[in-house]
Amino acid sequence: MNFFFFTIFLLISFSTNSMNLFNKSLSNSEEFFTEWEYISDNVMGGVSSGKATILKDTDNFFLRLEGNVSTKNNGGFIQVRSSKEIFSDNFKGIKLKVSGKPSEYYIHIRTNFLLMPWQYYAGKFSVDKEWKYVEVYFEDFKKSNFYQPSAFSATDIKSVGFVAYGKDFEAELNIMEAELF
Repeated sequence: MNFFFFTIFLLISFSTNSMNLFNKSLSNSEEFFTEWEYISDNVMGGVSSGKATILKDTDNFFLRLEGNVSTKNNGGFIQVRSSKEIFSDNFKGIKLKVSGKPSEYYIHIRTNFLLMPWQYYAGKFSVDKEWKYVEVYFEDFKKSNFYQPSAFSATDIKSVGFVAYGKDFEAELNIMEAELF
């Protein structure tokens, strides 16, 4: 029976033009955070601090990544990330509905070809105080190291992270929708 539902899921995934990255409902934070985790540069000796929470804006739930990003001690990031398995190469980027403290933020993608934890591809986007949609195309992602492959496809993705990174600032990134398109 499970195989039947998995097959239906695959058929639907292949036939659609988008795939929701928030597999679990934002309305149940306990369930949501079984797939998404908060990580900071503390894992490598940095001093950034923050948290990821689920909040509600009128009738809609959203993910908030917030905290103090500090480049002291060779640090400089806070993020919320999830492992992903993508079954189709029909996608060309990631579309988000975002708001927050005006700044630049990033999507970090790790692929099956990246072995070290500091390797990733970064796609940059900006947010404002008002909700808006942004699209970040895979072809615009920058590799973090010269020896990485220059490009990747959707089926190469093994994790997606939303990141406040690279400078000293108070971050607040709100994400209501996140999908491959």
